[in-house]
Amino acid sequence: MVTDRRPSRLTLRHEYDESSQLAEIQVPSSDALASWVEQLDTAREAEQREPLCRACQELLDSFARFYDVPTPSLNLLGVRPHRTHEGRLSSETLGDYTFALSRIRLWTRTPMIRKWTSTRTILSTLCHEFMHHMDSVQLGFPKSYHTVGFFERTHRLYLGVMGQPYYPLAWQAPDRDGSRSIDWPETNRRRARARTA
Repeated sequence: MVTDRRPSRLTLRHEYDESSQLAEIQVPSSDALASWVEQLDTAREAEQREPLCRACQELLDSFARFYDVPTPSLNLLGVRPHRTHEGRLSSETLGDYTFALSRIRLWTRTPMIRKWTSTRTILSTLCHEFMHHMDSVQLGFPKSYHTVGFFERTHRLYLGVMGQPYYPLAWQAPDRDGSRSIDWPETNRRRARARTA
């Protein structure tokens, strides 16, 4: 995970900084979402597109009710858009959010071997794209930059859905352009400590 560059324009930088500072949000109880997560997992295991779409949409409906926002629409698609370099995967798109349409698109198959995406990846992507929706319709961040705060809010939502204890993400020092990369070794240590606490 890498944050977006900090904008140079003052008005955009103001939104970016406010988003970066907003790390905490309330999250729905995992108990309230357990049945939908189970349905999603069952549909994914069976590699059945229609039940998977229904489970994802019901999960989004539940998020929308909890946060009192309109429910975004959802399109489930096949193999992830991707790029390769010298025969190796160099980038891929797991999902996206169209602001003008309040629409989430989620790709269900890996790019190279076209295997069905794991349940955790589907959930993580849904949480990520729903947070763009939240930024746009409730939190007052129309550009919805990928900031430290954006990733923290998404992280909290995902952990809440999974019923896992919260631990903060760890970040490396900012680059010259203001972007930051996640520090995976320290983040993993924090996760391990949270699970044994």
